[in-house]
Amino acid sequence: MNTADERTITIALILTAMMLGWITGELAWCLFFGSLIWIGIHYAEFNKLREWSYRPLGRPRNALDQWFAVAYEPYRLLTRERERTRNIAMRLREVVGLTEVIPDAVIILSSAGNIENINSAAKAMLQITDKDVGLSLASIVRSPPLIQFIRADGGANPLEFTSPINPDKSFEARRFDVDTGRTVLLIRDISDLNRLLTMRQSFVANISHELRTPLTVVTGYLENLSDPSLPLELRLPLTEKLNAPVSRMQTLVEDLLLLTQLESSPIAGRQQPVNMHAVIAAAYDEVKNLQTSDDQISIRCESDKTILGNEKELHSVCANLLSNAIRYSPTGMPISLNWCNVEDRVRLEVVDQGGGIAKEHIGRLTERFYRIDMAGARSRGGTGLGLAIVKHALLRHASQLRIESEVGAGSRFYCDFQPLDEKNDSS
Repeated sequence: MNTADERTITIALILTAMMLGWITGELAWCLFFGSLIWIGIHYAEFNKLREWSYRPLGRPRNALDQWFAVAYEPYRLLTRERERTRNIAMRLREVVGLTEVIPDAVIILSSAGNIENINSAAKAMLQITDKDVGLSLASIVRSPPLIQFIRADGGANPLEFTSPINPDKSFEARRFDVDTGRTVLLIRDISDLNRLLTMRQSFVANISHELRTPLTVVTGYLENLSDPSLPLELRLPLTEKLNAPVSRMQTLVEDLLLLTQLESSPIAGRQQPVNMHAVIAAAYDEVKNLQTSDDQISIRCESDKTILGNEKELHSVCANLLSNAIRYSPTGMPISLNWCNVEDRVRLEVVDQGGGIAKEHIGRLTERFYRIDMAGARSRGGTGLGLAIVKHALLRHASQLRIESEVGAGSRFYCDFQPLDEKNDSS
C-alpha cells in the first residue's frame, strides 16, 4: 500500500482553507474547518492503527507515511519472527516425520517427565495414545525399571527391561538428555535378538554335547591302540570299532553343512522336473535298514504328477521324514509314506503310529537339536538336525512342513507342492 507524505497533505489543507477564506471572506471559519478535516484524517489513521494492532500479522493499512512508520517496525519484526517460527515448525515436522520411519520407539519428554511427542512405534510398543501427550510417562507406562532409568542421573548405559504389555518381549532403552532440559528416549524390541543369542548358545552347547560322546569313544580306542603293552591281535579289532563314532561325527558334520547351505539361500538350486516316485524309492532304499521289521514301511504313490525342484534336497526330505518316523515309533509299528493329489496340489505325507507329540513341542520340532526325550532320541541315533533340514529344504521349494499329532495316537508329517503342469499352465 502506498503512503502519502503528511506534510504535503497539511500544506494542501492550509492553502485550500486560505483560498476559500479569501474568496468567502471567512478565513477563520475556513481554517477551523480545515483543522477539523486534518483531525478527522489523523483520527481515521489512528483507528486503522488500532484495528491493525488486534491482528498485527497483516500489513498496516495506514495511508499516511508517519502513521505507517509507527506500525511498520513492529510489523517487520513480527513478520521476521513469523517466518522464523514457520521454518522451525517445518523442521520439527521433518524431524517428527523422520521418527515415524524409525522402527524403534521415540519418546520426547519435558524436564518434568511429561510426554511431548511420540512416534507410531512408541504407540504400538507401549500402547501410548495421542491423548497421553502432555501427561507424565510414569503414569502411563507401568514399568518401575524404566521410570527409575529416566529419573536417574546420566543414563549412558542402556537398560534392558521386560515389556509392561507383553511379558514375553524384552526391550532395550537408551536415553539422551538435551540442553533444553528435554529427554529423548529410544526403545527397541530385542526379543528376537535375545532369542537368536539363546539359540546360538544352545547350538554351541548341543553340538559340543553331540561331539563329546563319539570323540570320547575314539579317544579311548586310540589310547588302547597306542598302548604297546597290548598284543597286536587285541589292538587290530579295535580299529573296526572306530567306524561307528567316526561315522556319527561325519554324519553330524555333513548335516550341519547341508543345513547351512539350505539356510543361506531361499531358492533351491538346479531346479528341474522331479519324478517323486524315483525319489521316494531311493529314500526308502536308504532307510530300510533302520526298520524294526521287514514290512514296517508301506509306500503308496497315487499321484503321477511331477514337481519342479532339486532332486537331492527332495530326497533328503523323504529320507529324513522316514528315518524320523522309524526312530520314534515302537518296534514293528507300521509307517506309511503317501504321495497323493489334494485338490490342485500334490502332497507328500508320512504317518506313524508312535507315541505322539504334545502340542507344546510341535512348534519347536524343526529347531536344531531339539528333542522331546533327549536320552531316548540319542539311543535311537540321528543327529537332531533332520527336521530342521526338512523345514529349510521345503521353504526353498515354496512349501512348508505341517505336523499333526496327538499323544498316544501317532503323528502325521506332510507338505504340499504345486505340480509342474499347473505351473506351466499358469505361466
